[in-house]
Amino acid sequence: MKSYHPPKNTVKKGRASVKRIKNELIPVADDLFCFGGPFNLYLLVGDGELALLEGGLSVIYPPFVEALKNWGFDPSRITSAVILHAHSDHLMGLAVHRDRYPGVRIFGSSPAREILKRDDIWQSFREVEAATSRNLALEEGLPPVRGVSRLEVDEVLSDGTVLEFGRHRIQVIATPGHSPCSLSLLVDDRVLLVSDALGAWIGRSPEGPRPSFFWDPAEYIASARRLEALGAEVLCLGHNGFLRDGGEIAAFFRGHWRQLEMLLEEVSRIDSPKGYERLSRELARRWYVDFLRFFPWEAHLQAVRVLLRRALQYLGRDEVL
Repeated sequence: MKSYHPPKNTVKKGRASVKRIKNELIPVADDLFCFGGPFNLYLLVGDGELALLEGGLSVIYPPFVEALKNWGFDPSRITSAVILHAHSDHLMGLAVHRDRYPGVRIFGSSPAREILKRDDIWQSFREVEAATSRNLALEEGLPPVRGVSRLEVDEVLSDGTVLEFGRHRIQVIATPGHSPCSLSLLVDDRVLLVSDALGAWIGRSPEGPRPSFFWDPAEYIASARRLEALGAEVLCLGHNGFLRDGGEIAAFFRGHWRQLEMLLEEVSRIDSPKGYERLSRELARRWYVDFLRFFPWEAHLQAVRVLLRRALQYLGRDEVL
């Protein structure tokens, strides 16, 4: 299979508004496609090979394969895949693919490799992902995918590593903060895939993404500054599509910083464990919409608690707890 170049009229500037799972690939840039929906997958076409960027949910893998075939792509040609971070909603679609095609080579960060070796974490991932996929399947009328094998990183990627895939150059950027293992990819010096490194773009809100520093707020901020400084022409997110308009990308980053400031201001007013729990529940209810509502409520609430705990630590207020 030769590299596919989308006709110019199929790649338009602007925002990809993707609400529901559809069996279609959306052209993003030369040789790069997005499988749309609340949980995105990205496909890069090389010289006779395909690469999967992001891992998604298990339940979206069958419609993804159907979308591939509609474009004339053979899923067996996906010979490489990159884990951008090791959270359950970014892994299990890839795990299904590896079950079917064991020869696929999986790339990821060193922390991702270590995380995936832990039995307790993998079991937790499986339980949360199974419930999330089940909720999405019920709403979208998708058949469930039952059981996936353990996923592991075959080759470690480090900050600054450059990969060659077909005619494409992929620069690896370590962007910890959301998780310790987060990576971003800069393709051909213009297309930036960030997964969740810039937060959760709930409902594609013009107000910007919700902060998501489940690991380290200081590293999250440093990673965001680094990504913003790249001046990418296309910004690809882990949820709810991508942006191809420079003005909208700039507005997205402005919203990112504004939402971060607002959250830290809210957290700074916590003065007791009861206040911490009260705000955790209030924000969890506020944010339990769009793609986040597919997660089990208790897992979602616990994630918000972690977020606020990290914020308190960043503000030097962790004695409140």
